[in-house]
Amino acid sequence: MTYQSPLAIAIKISLFSLAATLSPAIFAEEDIKILPTIIIETYDEGKIAQKSDLGVLGEKSLIDTPFSILTYTQKGIKDQQASTVAEVLKNDPSIRATTNSGHMMENLTIRGFDVNHDEIALNGQYGMQPFGNTPTDLLESVTVIKGPNALVSGMSPTGGVGGKVIANTKRATEELTEVSASIEKGGYYKSGFDAARRFGEDQQFGIRTSAYYGTGEHVVDGMDDTNVSGIIALDYTTDKFKLNFDAFSIKQDRQGGSPAMISLAAYANKTVPSAPEGDTNYLPYLFGHIKSNYVGLNGEYKFTPDFKVYAGVGYAEKSHSGQMFGTRVNYRNGIYSINYYDQPQSEIAVTANTGVEGIFNTGAIQHTVGLRADYLTQNTFQYQTTGSSSTLILDDFYTPNTTYAKTTSPQTYRYDDNKFVSYALTDQMSVFQDKLQVILGARYQDMDIKNHLSNTTYSGDHVSPSVAVVLKPFDDNFSVYSSYVEGLTQGSTVGNTYANYGTVLDPYKTKQYELGAKYQQGSWLNTLAFYQIEKAASLEEVRNGLTYLTQNGQQRSRGVEWIFTGNLTDDLSVLGSLAYIDAEYTKHATLEGNTVLGIPDFTAGLTLTYDLPFVEGLSVNTHATYVAEQYLDQTNTIKLPDYTVVDLGAKYETKLGGVGTILRLGVDNVANKKYWAGVFGNNYATIGEGRTYTAGVTFNF
Repeated sequence: MTYQSPLAIAIKISLFSLAATLSPAIFAEEDIKILPTIIIETYDEGKIAQKSDLGVLGEKSLIDTPFSILTYTQKGIKDQQASTVAEVLKNDPSIRATTNSGHMMENLTIRGFDVNHDEIALNGQYGMQPFGNTPTDLLESVTVIKGPNALVSGMSPTGGVGGKVIANTKRATEELTEVSASIEKGGYYKSGFDAARRFGEDQQFGIRTSAYYGTGEHVVDGMDDTNVSGIIALDYTTDKFKLNFDAFSIKQDRQGGSPAMISLAAYANKTVPSAPEGDTNYLPYLFGHIKSNYVGLNGEYKFTPDFKVYAGVGYAEKSHSGQMFGTRVNYRNGIYSINYYDQPQSEIAVTANTGVEGIFNTGAIQHTVGLRADYLTQNTFQYQTTGSSSTLILDDFYTPNTTYAKTTSPQTYRYDDNKFVSYALTDQMSVFQDKLQVILGARYQDMDIKNHLSNTTYSGDHVSPSVAVVLKPFDDNFSVYSSYVEGLTQGSTVGNTYANYGTVLDPYKTKQYELGAKYQQGSWLNTLAFYQIEKAASLEEVRNGLTYLTQNGQQRSRGVEWIFTGNLTDDLSVLGSLAYIDAEYTKHATLEGNTVLGIPDFTAGLTLTYDLPFVEGLSVNTHATYVAEQYLDQTNTIKLPDYTVVDLGAKYETKLGGVGTILRLGVDNVANKKYWAGVFGNNYATIGEGRTYTAGVTFNF
């Protein structure tokens, strides 16, 4: 008998499920039993959810959450026509992309600190997300918690502390038979289906399955992508017992190019030149391949309305190959050049969690006590030496060198075996009908890191405490809050250039203090947050003529964020956001007092949506983004200019032949503005995407 992986089986189930779910819709529409839609309170006309799942803290409403948090619903994702998680978050002023739009590796900063592509938490669990980027075709919603938060999430496997991004996969919450298609500028075409049914006498069984195929040129001239994804979600749900099974498989192939980052090192203490065209292809022979597979099972049982237990397991396989690294134009000794790399890697990750939650009273105080354990192992195989191309010389960064440069594909070796175990204990206390809420919690985190290529090991542990207070002084629509949370990054092993060579430094702690207020009334939501984040960093110290590497350095980020949304009139709605960030190195051997690169001190976004009263179902929208100046280098000698980009869109909801139909059209960067979008790393700028068009249609049977 031929062996088949769990993911292959899952995809086959998905195809059978499609036949089972579409057949009644097409051939026996009158026999369909419609399950009432689950109503979820939302903001911004259904695009922002009112509640979010916060792991050990359970499901909490936005007004009761003592952190800065937003959950973007599937409706908002579809209306935005966002294809990846990074695109969902691109309009948030506190979030900056550190790779180009359309790059296979999507990395971010939140509040001035890194959150990379491998730190997306799938259904709240690290290590299970697809490699490189997370397609929205798999997702029901995206939640972002800003700032470090070890209590909710535990330690990220790669140490990002800017925040937590949770990608929530699809569920069969309502009857659905949907077919969609879209096309982008350049000819990239995508189509697929999304179907859901519930069965059983009490509708206790649910199935949702979807699959998508996209292929064609987009983003930069000559770059062709072929993307295939399939997902299935099964559930059994009663008032006491929930059981969910999820599986997906993704394949992404790229040929003929990649967005590139440009070194502007030649412009220290000078005005930087204008940016190239957003669709310039510097790497016309580059290719890349990504495969990501996942299966997961989780369940919950309520012994009583006030006591429940839950558990979950997950398994992921990921691999990538090709020339996805070195996608940048370098500048050294007066010469612009390109070297790209083939760096293959594969990974197997296993995760598990279990916990209990109980609600009880002590006098007038209601307690919700939670205890949770999380486990993650990651086994990685990767290159020992990079397969580098020959050097391509450019006359300048406006003129690509289209000469073919071959790379070798290096052999992969067993690289590292990492294990992360943590235990969290929380007590959520409330009095006066939830008018005063206090959260006390702590998470013990233990990590064991083993690198086989360098033959080094690392072990460390730490307890991260958290405390938060929420006060509703008037009614349930207004709250003020204060919170203290911590994040954790694994300590480094000191290299042989220092006097304390071989020393394993303790885990780096990040501390966040936040004070905020939230107000909701009718269609309106306002959130205001003031915060300070302090992150320990490496610092070289000289003692008795010898240089030691310590963790006594510090990077600090202070900021203010304001997000508001609501209806200005019956037909006109607004979503606005502003962020001020002061990010600097407060303790550093050479950079003390400097602003952290890639962090503009002010960013803002404004979206207006207008429902045309004279055409039922037709709405138009516009979004404007402003980004202030930002430093490109750590020494603060190169500064990128500020910019404003405007997008336009339209949506028309109607029925064609009795079938619910939604037409969407979006034009990003409508003025085709050339601009430097942000910072990839020291001296390297990302190019802003040029004018792009996306048109889509969705049929809901």
